[in-house]
Amino acid sequence: MSKVKEQTRFLSELSCAFGPTPDAPRSGTITSIGLRECFVKTKAIVIEGQDLFVRVWMPDNRWLRMSGRVKYHMSGVGFGVVFHELPEELLRDLAGLIDLLRLRQLAESRARPVADADGF
Repeated sequence: MSKVKEQTRFLSELSCAFGPTPDAPRSGTITSIGLRECFVKTKAIVIEGQDLFVRVWMPDNRWLRMSGRVKYHMSGVGFGVVFHELPEELLRDLAGLIDLLRLRQLAESRARPVADADGF
């Protein structure tokens, strides 16, 4: 199995909204995401163990709404969220988004020119 397919989280630049209520009033960027967790880049302060709602804008122009618990917080950088158990439909949507990210990463890695021994 390829190393990319074995990854549990994939690099991303997904705009998101988050907060303690479903309206998720704060904004950030999800820089890595998987079926069970993500990392949100933001300067907002959260508390480890805090329950949060997270919304991600999907390629088909709708919100993917999830909830989870803050696993850790890095002051001034962001925080990790472990998702609560997701209903089957949301899990399918998230898996589709992750597949899209994986395909983009694969395409980008194939498009990069290979440098020769001199670095050119």
